Amino acid sequence: MSLSLPSGWEKFIISIADELDEIVTILKREMDNGVIIFPALNDVLRVFYETPLSDVRVVMLGQEPYKGIDKANGLSFFVNKGYPVPPSLTNIFKEISDEIRSFHIPPHGDLTKWCKQGVLLLNSALTTESGSNRSHDALCTNKGFFSCNHFTIINNLLDTPIDWNL
Repeated sequence: MSLSLPSGWEKFIISIADELDEIVTILKREMDNGVIIFPALNDVLRVFYETPLSDVRVVMLGQEPYKGIDKANGLSFFVNKGYPVPPSLTNIFKEISDEIRSFHIPPHGDLTKWCKQGVLLLNSALTTESGSNRSHDALCTNKGFFSCNHFTIINNLLDTPIDWNL
């Protein structure tokens, strides 16, 4: 079977192939024992397909995938249209709105437009178990995130700013 590797990420993916195989084996064993893993295995590396390496301009690092078949999709903070915007993304939208007056808070969490502009939506953990809650949301959103002008600083560093509007 031939695996299509994400554009530009081939060398990286090949360099960790043994580790990925081991991780997939462990995840499959857990799933065989009834553990529910998010996102689905076919979405675990989706982040690398959505933003080719040569296009990466900004990395938005999340903690772990959302829990729930309707939310977890392999991209940090992203939820498909038709699903409620999670609190963490609501906080991001609020911060962008406070910084960039032209930003309009969207009614959805589909961040495809950001990916196409080179925003890599990466979680530090690519998978999570259903029912497992290792989140420290209160710590990270109350200390150091709000009012730091992250999005303005990013745009000031880039030759072509990110259009954060969706």
